[in-house]
Amino acid sequence: MTTTHKIEEYLRKHDVPYEVLDHAPSSTSLRAARLAGVRADRLVKAVLLAGDDCHMAALVPADRDVRLGLLQQSHGEHLHLADEAEVRHLFADCDPGAMPGLPEVWGIETVWDDDLLAQPDLYLETGDHRHLIHVATRHLRDALKVMTHCHFCGPKRPH
Repeated sequence: MTTTHKIEEYLRKHDVPYEVLDHAPSSTSLRAARLAGVRADRLVKAVLLAGDDCHMAALVPADRDVRLGLLQQSHGEHLHLADEAEVRHLFADCDPGAMPGLPEVWGIETVWDDDLLAQPDLYLETGDHRHLIHVATRHLRDALKVMTHCHFCGPKRPH
């Protein structure tokens, strides 16, 4: 089963209407937004974090970065960016370097940035560098029931 189908199955099971969009292969969330012609503030970028004996996915808009200090204050534990080996291990069925925009499907604890949840609709990466899934935010909230969220993103920093 492809990663796109895995997310589709989850959404169907939870009665979430969705639409799959194709785009040219991309290596970043921001580039995927540009290639698909969608607003970057509505594309969900997943960042894998590691803590003491746990992993967590932080979800932010593609045009923003995770502010670990803000997230640690809110979540109450020390977190750091996970390395590529951890990403490959937890998301083994995803393409190298890709993380899905709905890590809950893989059983990963997830925290959503409030900037995403303020949007009327969202675009989820599927873990294959070539597809996005478009969903209404309200339907996603209903499906996930409990969504851990807070404000922890900030402007992208130059690399």
